[in-house]
Amino acid sequence: MRCPNCGYDNPEGRRYCEECGEKIARLEAEKVRARRKALREAARLRLELEKEGLGREEVERRLRRARRRTTPMMGVLLLLGLVVLAVVLILVLSGGESEPEKAVKAFYRSIKEKDVLTYLKHTEPDVFKMAKSGEYQPDPYTEGIDYDYYVLEDLRTRLVREEGEYAEVEVKGGFFEGFYDNGVNSGGVDFGQHPRLVKLVKVEGTWIVQEYATAKLPYPVEELGPAEPEFPEAEEGEGG
Repeated sequence: MRCPNCGYDNPEGRRYCEECGEKIARLEAEKVRARRKALREAARLRLELEKEGLGREEVERRLRRARRRTTPMMGVLLLLGLVVLAVVLILVLSGGESEPEKAVKAFYRSIKEKDVLTYLKHTEPDVFKMAKSGEYQPDPYTEGIDYDYYVLEDLRTRLVREEGEYAEVEVKGGFFEGFYDNGVNSGGVDFGQHPRLVKLVKVEGTWIVQEYATAKLPYPVEELGPAEPEFPEAEEGEGG
């Protein structure tokens, strides 16, 4: 059963969407109610026609005629409903996504596709301008897109906050992994199990990923603890 919220195809009988959690059992209930209403209307019309003294054949003929008049209208209403649903889905999937989230997704896609220009656009704006003008010839490996190829699946994000020129986006779902041609891989990161907070700053209208050297790593990133003292022995001596 297709979810009206996200479009995911769920197995028959599901009450809630496996992808987004939307309640979908009511759709089947609405179909049942519509069928029952149609049967009641047909029974009511049959009774009225029989009260007029019409024979069974004439009653059935008029019922068929009434259904033919109703069916095109039902088709039009169904088509309109599908159009409205499509518009809503487009708005949810595109228009409802914030600009910082779009930038984060573009950043990860550029790594997967080894699209170095887009990568520089969201990491090093000055170098991006030089590369775009032809003053500099960028290379994916030189710029830090280290693995030979990447896997990126079902990336999902959430805007944590956006204040003026600063934003934070949580990568809350999806899978990201890097591979070398010799078969060695990074092990991958499941963002559903290891969410990643990406910080961005807007520069000349473009959202730039801060600390991108860490954000681009295709494996879980450990949380950084309190900073270690530069000279721990000296501090221990002062405390003693």
